[in-house]
Amino acid sequence: MYPDPALTHRVEVFTGHALAPLPLAWDDSANWLWRTRDEAPQLLKLARTHPAQDPFWQGLERLFGFDRWRCPEALTRLVGALPTQLPLPPLPLTYLGALHQTPLWSLPWSDGASARMGEVFAELLGSQLGHLHREAVSGWGHPLETVWPLSQWPRRAHDFLRYHPRCADWEALPDFPIPSRAVWCLPDLRADQFLCGATGWLWSDWEALVWAPLEFDLCVAELLITGGAERDAFVTAYRRQSPDVALGEYRRGMRALIWTMRLQGDIDWPILQSHPAWLM
Repeated sequence: MYPDPALTHRVEVFTGHALAPLPLAWDDSANWLWRTRDEAPQLLKLARTHPAQDPFWQGLERLFGFDRWRCPEALTRLVGALPTQLPLPPLPLTYLGALHQTPLWSLPWSDGASARMGEVFAELLGSQLGHLHREAVSGWGHPLETVWPLSQWPRRAHDFLRYHPRCADWEALPDFPIPSRAVWCLPDLRADQFLCGATGWLWSDWEALVWAPLEFDLCVAELLITGGAERDAFVTAYRRQSPDVALGEYRRGMRALIWTMRLQGDIDWPILQSHPAWLM
């Protein structure tokens, strides 16, 4: 699916750039995309999904208190707060304004190919998360909106599930122990949010970053990586930067949150719950 020609024209008038529309990678992709037809091309991103109708962004708003529509300009400053010397450095994001109250951003165009999960990328991802987890942040939530102490996580997470329609027929909700610490986390982490180009690796899609419990972020990674060699590569690289964390008592609750937010797509709960518990 491509942006509607009329929408493309409106964005061209708004920005003053001739644009080449790009196809959506997924039916629920968060943004409409264009490439500017310039000598130094940019990638333009116009918000397409909103917490009112999208389960992922709704989950980010209700659980982590973050809505990118509320702080589209401040969102661009998150890159400066991330740890330095990440093995997968983020591309800078620029806020261009609101087109009919819809946020529009740009970032430098890269001819790199989307990453695919394999041993090389799994090792890089392990190192990336190890760097991001090495230093704790002051709480969970979002640094541009509200940050809560870790002691409030169990109640917030429990209430999120209790009022979620996907859990309406559950006889009992999982327990949520107090997390060990909070870290930078990309809840919708996927390989295709990173690019491999002639000059190296880049992190191209990071706008959903939040501050989350360490155990939540590791459970996201555990579900993403499926091959044995890839798992070994991830763990080896991660341990060079950060210590192991025991996920046992946290796993079921974190997986329930991941399922309700559809971070693994529209998968049945028994299938997600039965995923191998291979990480620490």
